[in-house]
Parts: sequence; C-alpha cells; structure tokens
Amino acid sequence: MIDNLEGSELKDLEAINLLDNSIKKEFDDISNLAAFICNTPISLVSLVTDTKTPLHQSFCIHAIKVPQEIFIVEDARKDVRFKNNTLVTDAPNIVFYAGMPLISKTGSILGTLCVTDTKPHKLEKKQIDALLSLANQVVNMFELYNRRAEIKEMVQNHAVESNRLENIIKATQVGTWEWNLITGMVTINERWASMLGYTVDELQPLNAKDIHKMVFLEDIPSLNEKNAACFEKRADFYVGDFRFVHKKGHAVWIHDRGQVISWSKDGQPLLMVGTHTDITKEKENELVIEQSEKRFKGLVQNGSDLIVIMDIDATYHYCSPTSLKVLGIPPEEFIGKNALQYIHLDDHKIINESILRLETETQFTLRPYRFKHRDGSWRWLETVVTNLMDNPAINGIVVNSKDVTERVITEEKLKKSEDYYRLLYDSQTNYVVRTNMEGNYTYVNKKFVEEFGWLHPEGDILGKNCLTSIIDYHHQKTHDVVGQCIAEPVKVFKIEIDKPSKEGKIVTTLWDFVCITDKKGVPTELQCIGLDITVRVKSQKALEESEQRYSDIFHLSPQPMWVYDIITLNFLDVNRAAIKHYGYSYDEFMNMNLRDIRPESEIPKLEEPSDYTQQRGESYYHGEYIHKKKNGKEIIVEIRTNILSYKGKVVKIALATDITERYKHTQAIEKQNKKLKKIAWTQSHRVRAPLTSIMGLVDLLNSNDQTVEEKEQVLKYIMDSAKELDEVISKIVSTTQQDEI
Repeated sequence: MIDNLEGSELKDLEAINLLDNSIKKEFDDISNLAAFICNTPISLVSLVTDTKTPLHQSFCIHAIKVPQEIFIVEDARKDVRFKNNTLVTDAPNIVFYAGMPLISKTGSILGTLCVTDTKPHKLEKKQIDALLSLANQVVNMFELYNRRAEIKEMVQNHAVESNRLENIIKATQVGTWEWNLITGMVTINERWASMLGYTVDELQPLNAKDIHKMVFLEDIPSLNEKNAACFEKRADFYVGDFRFVHKKGHAVWIHDRGQVISWSKDGQPLLMVGTHTDITKEKENELVIEQSEKRFKGLVQNGSDLIVIMDIDATYHYCSPTSLKVLGIPPEEFIGKNALQYIHLDDHKIINESILRLETETQFTLRPYRFKHRDGSWRWLETVVTNLMDNPAINGIVVNSKDVTERVITEEKLKKSEDYYRLLYDSQTNYVVRTNMEGNYTYVNKKFVEEFGWLHPEGDILGKNCLTSIIDYHHQKTHDVVGQCIAEPVKVFKIEIDKPSKEGKIVTTLWDFVCITDKKGVPTELQCIGLDITVRVKSQKALEESEQRYSDIFHLSPQPMWVYDIITLNFLDVNRAAIKHYGYSYDEFMNMNLRDIRPESEIPKLEEPSDYTQQRGESYYHGEYIHKKKNGKEIIVEIRTNILSYKGKVVKIALATDITERYKHTQAIEKQNKKLKKIAWTQSHRVRAPLTSIMGLVDLLNSNDQTVEEKEQVLKYIMDSAKELDEVISKIVSTTQQDEI
C-alpha cells in the first residue's frame, strides 16, 4: 500500500505526478512483492507529502535520514528510539521495520519502500538485495510515470499548437452545407467536398441519401438521432463526430455541427445548415495517446525498461532481459562488452561526460543518445545513471534506459513544423495576430510589427493590449465584434478598423476575426488576419461621391429625364420632374417602357432610325415626338438622348422638353402670316386699282380745259372709285375680324 509522510520534498513528488490515486495499484503490487520476499505481513511505499502525520511517530523518517542505505530495526521493543513509540506500544504494535529510501533523479528523497512485522525479524542478504532492487524499480516507475505525463502533455501541446497554426492560415477553411428539407437537396462548398477527396462538381447533384451513403454504417443511427432531435425541437442544434468514407476508401473523421434555421408556419423544418471540420488528425492523436498510455502501462507491468550495471569504464556486468525487447539483443551478449561499441560515435562525448559527473553526482539523467539495435537501426535512449559503486550489493553503476525514439522524432517534426509555419506567417503580406480572451497579443507576424510596432517603442508587443493600435472611435465596434465571435466560435466576422500610422495619418484595415475554442468548446483565443485597404476605401468614397453628384443632377433636374434599356425600351430610372410632369409614380414607371407613353400613331417611330447623328454611329440624338400623359393628354416633346454606362450595362439617358405651347404659338404665328399675305395681296391689287383711278381723275379734274359737264362726270367717276375703295377696305376689315374670332 502507499502511505504518506510530511516533509519538504512535496514539490518533487508533485513535479513527477505521483499524487494520483490511479497509479497506486502498480505500487501496491511492488509493496506486496516486498512483503512476500521479506516474509512480513505489512509492506508500504511511503511518500513525502504535506499530510499532518506527526514526524516523531514515523519509522520512515529515520530511514530517510541515511540515503543509499537500508534502515533496519529488528526489535523495536528493545530499541531506545522506538520502545515508547505509540506505534510499538499500541496498534499496530510494530516490532520489526526495514526501509529503503527512494531517491529521485535529482537526488531528492521521495519516501521509502518498507516492510514491518509484529514480531522480531531478521533479513537475509538476498532479501536485502531484493528490497534494494525493488526500491530502484519504484523510483524507475516514478520516473516512467513522470515521462509519460510529459509526453502526453507534449502531444497535447502539439495538437493545440497545430490547430492554432492551421486556423491562422485557414481561418475560413470549414466545410459548409445547406439541406433543403422539402426537396431533399444539399448544397455544399468546395472545402466540404475536398475533405472527402472530391470537387463540388463531382458530387452534384447531391441529396441527403447520397450523403448517408458516405457515412460509416455504424455512425448513421447516431447522426439520424441528432437530426431528429433538432427536427422535433428537442435540441436547438447538434454536434457530433462521425466517420465518412473518403474517395480513396479510407475513413475521415468529421466534426459535424447542424441547426434548423427555417420553419414552416405549422412548425415543420424547412432548411438546415451546418459545418464540417476534418478532425481525423485529432482522432489519430487521441488514438496515439491512448495507445501510448497502454504501452507505458505494459512497460511498467512487464519491466520494459532496460536496466544494466556497469563499471567505471562502461563495461557491462549485468543486463536485464528487456534488452531483447528494447534493442533486439539478448542480455548475455552485453556481458563483458563496453557500452561505447554500441553507441553512435557522435554521442560518445555524452558518455564520457557522464563518467566525469560520477565523481561529484550520485544520480543524473543523460540527454537522449543513439544506441545501435540488432537490426542495424539507431534507437534513441534516455538514461538515468545512479552511482552505487559504494553499495556492496551492487558495486557498480546502475543505468536505467528507455527507448524514446518516437518522442525524439516527434519533437524534431514538431520543431520543423513550427519553424515552417512561423516562417510562413512572417512572409505574409497580410497582418496575422492572435490575442487571448483579455485582448492581449500572444502572437504577431513580421508585417504587423513593421506597420504598428512603433506604438511600443520598448520593443515587446506580446502581452500588450490590442486596443493600443486601434483609433479610439473604433474601440466600441471592436468590442462588439469580439462579443459576436465569442457567441459564435469558429464563425468568421469581418470588421473595418482604423489604425494610426507613423506619419500621423489614418490607416484603414479590413480584418477577419474568429474565436478558437478548446476541446470542451470554451473560447481560448481570437485569431485575426487583416490587410490595408486605405487606398481602396479612398477610391470607393470618391466614386460614391461622384455617383451621388451625378445622381443629384439627374433626380433634381427641373426637366423630365429618364434612363432606359436600348434593347427592351424598359425604364430603368426616372427623375422627380418626369414623375410630376407625366403623372405616373416611380413604381409605375419601373413597370413601363417607352411604348407606354406614346400614342398608337407614334409607336412605329420607335422602330425607325433616330436621325442623321445616330445613323452615323454617334451617341447623341435629338428629335420631336408626341407623348401621352397618364391622364391621356397628348403633349409635344423635344427629346435629346445620349448613350452611357449604367450599372454595368449600356443604356440611354433622355432629356424631355415639353414644347406643346411653343408649338401652338408657332402654328398661330404661321397662320397669321398667311392671312397677312392675303391682305397684302388684296392691298396690292384690289386696293391699288380704285386708288389709281381716283388719283388719275383728280389730276383730270384739276385740268383747266374741261367743261363743267365734264368735271361733273369726273367727280361722278371719283365717287364711284371711292365707293369701290370703301368696299375693298370693308372687306379687309371683315376678314381681319373673322381671323380674330
């Protein structure tokens, strides 16, 4: 069994993870073996902890005062140190005690392996040697469990770091799907298809039955149950890990999330959406960890460590049977041979240095070195060296070695992977940053440092808050987007943020924010990728201002204007003046074309060439047409058109001037001119004749050679001509009055 001692070495125990009840059975097995060998009813593996057991009552505290030696009390009743101890005088009435200190690789005392009896007892030398060997094995087991924990943590850290690095580069690389529950059809993105080795086109058309064929048969019931829970509103969404069949036939683990986002009025699901994430690597890592745990347990139970005893010259005097498992070499082949003949030449320095350390150190651990296997390959070994030259039972150097080849290879791969991704991030032209949940930087790439590192003249950006590089008026917007990221982890949110530049100007940046969670779904980090869009924003703003100016000119013009499609003649836009003048609303115009504002007689003109300028291929056109208002009134308009680009297509813009009144006035003037011409003709012909007669008769009347009768006759002619002139004038006046009417 395992007992506890109070002492100052608690940190050493915690450091090698020995305070875990899950490993007590293995130590119980060793303590039972010790009791069997020493023929005692009780045996203990006593550890140094912070419990409150009184030191003066413990036999073991005396044992650990003399490291490297076994402490034996054959009859406590006769020993002045213990004869009055309550452990002797009362239950459990200890009479015999033998304890061997347990010493860690750092030289700290972890506890003791001890056996006790209620009657006097003596141990034979072989029993003492066996107890010593078991104590060494306990220490080895301590170290083994410590290494197992370290490797497990390393694998976990590797998995976490790999996920972080991959998420930075592929923050949006998530497979998405949409399931139309009415038609049964499923829409996927390229990432969804590529996870299984396909392109989207290869899988089209795709429905739910097709997807079920890709799922492992054993996983379908669980997937169906999760879907049913959502359809029946027993769950708002589902999350599950399922195996899919890759195009090449192997299994792909998919982390599947789904949620119904659309329902019919009677509560039936209409549309379900979700994401797929390839978690094959994570599952493989879990399997590696599980297999590693089984392997380490087997190593402990079956003594898989290689244990040898050698002299100061590194010549083997003993080798454990596990050498066959570890190195493929029977133990007897090592006896009498020197260790250096098996160790890689480049690692001889490690062994030579260890021999020198034996002069001042009792126990230490060698860094991994290469040892030749029977098959010719090199295996990486990690070794704990303990100097027991002064122990008559051993009289040598005890070397406990374990095969750490896989760990060394994994570490090398991890280092190469980290170096690769870090180089990749630093070569990015975009900004790449990570922050913890408090908004403090945990990673920034080279591009970000070049642009905004000046904000931290002390030179250390990591640990600083990200708001220091954001203009104040965007702080709240940033807080809001971070809140959305935390509420919906893994989903990417875009945000524009203004940042200060060295020159005192504003740098506008566009960012993708994504919240990363641990395996339990707890948010752990924010990962962000951004780029400088200052030039683009300025150009876009200038374009919008330009478009607004032209829009104002169009819509605020006092003359009717409209834009129409050259092919269909449909109205695409009209201004306020056109709406007011023609009487149609904007929506009515948008459902009309040029034919709808022309009388029937004018429609054929739409099919004719516009005029000479348009026939020559010029964009400008001018002409007069009859239009029809909504109230049915016809008007005469002067139309000027021009060709322009509108929303990506070639159209015409028309300016309409109502010339109806001007046209009527012109017609009236032309009609009046015709009548004036008629009057002028009358004056020049009919008026001139009697007037000429009168003028001639007056000249004749003034003649002195006429008689009175002749003069009277001339006067009569003058009167007749005057009457004729009066009739002509009356007719002209009558004609003028008729025109006025």
